[in-house]
Amino acid sequence: MQENKIQVNQKVTAYVYGSTIEFSANNANTRRTIVVLPEHKYLDLRTMKVHKMNTGSSSRVDNLSSVKRTMQQLRRLIAANYQGGDDQLWVTLTYAHNVSARNQGDTKVVYRDFKVFIQRLRQCIMRIEYISVLEPQLSGRWHIHVLLKSSDGSQLVIPNSQMAKLWRKGFTSTKRLSEADNVASYVMAYVSNLKTTKGMKKGARLHLYPKGVRIYRRSRGIVTPIKILANKAEIMAQYNIRESDKRAYYERSFIAKNGSEVVTQTEFFNKKEVAYDVKSNSNKERVGSNGVSTQSSEENPT
Repeated sequence: MQENKIQVNQKVTAYVYGSTIEFSANNANTRRTIVVLPEHKYLDLRTMKVHKMNTGSSSRVDNLSSVKRTMQQLRRLIAANYQGGDDQLWVTLTYAHNVSARNQGDTKVVYRDFKVFIQRLRQCIMRIEYISVLEPQLSGRWHIHVLLKSSDGSQLVIPNSQMAKLWRKGFTSTKRLSEADNVASYVMAYVSNLKTTKGMKKGARLHLYPKGVRIYRRSRGIVTPIKILANKAEIMAQYNIRESDKRAYYERSFIAKNGSEVVTQTEFFNKKEVAYDVKSNSNKERVGSNGVSTQSSEENPT
């Protein structure tokens, strides 16, 4: 059983974005929990029962894991750039005809239509930044959610009627999100959860994303969260935070391919003023500098 905190002397991956510092650490249990057997079977050492491997679903499970990792990156990116306010808008673009997430070729149509939309928008408002997110509907149709912000922090006002004329492919919804909405959580709920006849199912929409699709795009002026590899104590000193500043803790466990159990711990802290730099600064890097998910991209469509 893991202690309800990451130890201060433990190596962590930290992400710094908006008003948040996020710590992540893995603790591997060297004791094996499964033994792989012939004929696609395995022995669970905890229960001493033999089970069949679900080999047919491995591709689907791998895709879901990739989608979840991309959504984590997206949540951090939104939190680093959007807190709500007069300089920001949230726009939903929908199609009047069927552009399906189940048809692989239709994703190219969506990318092209969005690029044209942004070009028209920048003809009206030159200095504007965005994060766009694809959302597959249960019906198969694509929606596009777009977070907009003015590059200079000036008030951003675009009536929905004008937005629809710029889109020209169907319908639009334009609204302003306030700080109280918690923009990152608000948007992530839209693109992750799924409303069914039995209520809202958390994370159900993640299963609808096709393999290899670019879930989100961003303009070049969008700020990238900082990624730091160091001991937890060093990062806490650098950002002048204490355990009392922690607002949430989560952990999950999974079985690695070698049969050992891995527990992932995640902590979220409220960010303060930087106290001083430490040696871990040399390990600071930008998220995405290594191993960027193929489901995200940075572009300048103009």
